[in-house]
Amino acid sequence: MTTTERLPPLAPPRRTAGGPGWWQRRRGLWAPVVTVAIILVIWEALGRAGAWDPLFFARPTEIWSGFLHLTDGPLWSDLAVSGQEFALGMLIALGVGVPVGMALGSIRWLYQSFDPIINALYSTPILVLTPLLVVWFGLGIGSKIANVAIMAIFPVIINMIEGVRTTDPALLRAARSFGAGRLALYKDVTFPAVTPFFITAVRLAIGKGMIAVVVGEYIAATEGIGYRIRSDAEAFNTGRYLAGVMIMVVISVLIMSAVKMAEKRLTAWRPSISE
Repeated sequence: MTTTERLPPLAPPRRTAGGPGWWQRRRGLWAPVVTVAIILVIWEALGRAGAWDPLFFARPTEIWSGFLHLTDGPLWSDLAVSGQEFALGMLIALGVGVPVGMALGSIRWLYQSFDPIINALYSTPILVLTPLLVVWFGLGIGSKIANVAIMAIFPVIINMIEGVRTTDPALLRAARSFGAGRLALYKDVTFPAVTPFFITAVRLAIGKGMIAVVVGEYIAATEGIGYRIRSDAEAFNTGRYLAGVMIMVVISVLIMSAVKMAEKRLTAWRPSISE
């Protein structure tokens, strides 16, 4: 073969026929649905087979019947009360926790002074203070709002501190070299860097807040979904009791799904694991 002869071009790589099917592309949607359906079928079958005493546990169909019974009663007013307590408590936790965490993460002496106190309070079972909050704020929504705020604020503070302290120093130095002031540093460097930590803080705070609402209403309340769960549990109305629990589970899942959607929009610049 002379130097003037050319090698034939390489054939393009062959693609697999058809590519991934519909089931593979939608696996993230149908896999949880199928899993839950299988669990419900097994649960129902075991209940009908007499695997447990109906007084102490209920089948999915009995829980559904209890849910329908709740919808004919004060369910919607109870959800409105619990939702108001949760929303106001979360607003307080985020409104106070974010700036406090940013300040503690930015100012070294503040961090050194308050970090042991914050960690000690975070590891303390705050729910034991619920009776004291009832004494301070009464049986109304005030004690539950305080309960949610106290339970949810510490994950927010701790995550914001870590987000600020782990911001890449090279990015900060580069921004300062271009003459960026403190506000510009926060806006263009720190805030984008702490966004993933903020999303994590919101997720943890939501879980803590949901627990705080239910426990606060369970211990001392005259309305709310936690109060309704306690009333049905004391009356051994297992179907309605578990229906109330399932309602809180579904609400938590919906809230977490909304947070995930917000995270995708706020952190679109981050590469996903699948990439």
